[in-house]
Amino acid sequence: MNARIIGALVLLACLGCGATPTPEQEVRTVLAALEAAAEGGRAGDFAELVSASYEDSYGHDREKLRAFVAFHVMQSGRGRELIVRVRDVSFPEPERAAVTLAVGLAGAGSRLSAEVYAVDLDLACEDDAWRVAWAQWHAAPATDLL
Repeated sequence: MNARIIGALVLLACLGCGATPTPEQEVRTVLAALEAAAEGGRAGDFAELVSASYEDSYGHDREKLRAFVAFHVMQSGRGRELIVRVRDVSFPEPERAAVTLAVGLAGAGSRLSAEVYAVDLDLACEDDAWRVAWAQWHAAPATDLL
């Protein structure tokens, strides 16, 4: 299912109840859309959720991040599964969200393998849409996914 469709469904569900989604609900919708795009191998949908001004300490801009994620995560031919656990969402500024995730990449091949990462993201609200503006990650223990 398209990442935009998932996001729209979540927002419609909130609005259908008469409630306006909170900034945290909006950010969590973007996180779910990022996960769905990555799992579905939809690099274009993934890139749409990343700010045009994205940069990180690894030297990635938006296009390099899209290519990096496509290479490492979106390898559907390798049977990779993505597991995302949101650890924290906070708002140091009204138009900025700081997010901590645990991300697991499990792959089936000749033998089962898995990688776990602690991921920190900054999302910025740009033109009424939350987009990833910065990220950093490092290897983490598998227990981070619990």
